[in-house]
Amino acid sequence: MRFKWLDSKALILKSRKELVTSLVAAAAVTAAGFAIGSASLASAQDLSRRPTAAEAAFLKENDAAMTKMMNDMAAKPTGDVDHDFVAMMAPHHRGAIDMSEAELRYGHNEQLIRIAQDIVVEELQEIAAMRAASGEKLTPTEATLAASFAGTAAGLGSSSPVAADNVPPSLKTERPFLAENAAAMTKMMNDMTTRPTGNIDRDFVAMMVPHHQGAIDMAQAELRYGREAQLRRIAQEIIVDQIQQISLMRLAVGEPLSPSVSSPTDPLPQALAGHGSAAEQER
Repeated sequence: MRFKWLDSKALILKSRKELVTSLVAAAAVTAAGFAIGSASLASAQDLSRRPTAAEAAFLKENDAAMTKMMNDMAAKPTGDVDHDFVAMMAPHHRGAIDMSEAELRYGHNEQLIRIAQDIVVEELQEIAAMRAASGEKLTPTEATLAASFAGTAAGLGSSSPVAADNVPPSLKTERPFLAENAAAMTKMMNDMTTRPTGNIDRDFVAMMVPHHQGAIDMAQAELRYGREAQLRRIAQEIIVDQIQQISLMRLAVGEPLSPSVSSPTDPLPQALAGHGSAAEQER
């Protein structure tokens, strides 16, 4: 993976205090969506048995992480797909970081703990890289994270932006992108509504897999509608990373892989195929 956990732990702890929440997100992720989100994990605790103290604390932290994530994604869209992609994906990544840190505090499966460490490092890097691509001012720590991402994501090459057409940002033309993201978040929160198993590590996988799938769906929407080349490249990297991590998490708890996944280290997963921009697909 990009950073070794022990070498970068101090950097990660420092960056937690410096990351700035994105200022704009999709209004299509409506208040109803937030209600689904906050109710989903709470309903998962409606059990015939009482969870252990550790599992209850773990579930509470995850519930808080998802509530914060959905709230941070709840600003008005700008009409600029690339800008709004960053505004939604940054808090979504922050939610995955918070969930992974809960696994590091309460989990026991050594493989999952290593995966959680990788998620924290990689998603901090991707947040910094997205903010850099959007022209936001970075702290020194974020600049280091963004540079480390740029140095390790070169294998995907550059993605081509849509040809410039001088059309100003428009909420009307952004509607398909917003609709896809709203659908992705609704599906994600519904899929995260599972009953706790009594095993924190399995609960982590049960929640993180649909959360990762949500990020994949959002990144695919950016590839279909986004124009900024660097952000499209980051979206490709997100898809690759999240698919690999889903496979590794499932293997760590003995779950079978999807038939469409040949290997958790497959460098070009099928999810990338056919997901260029809408304009590119029409050519």
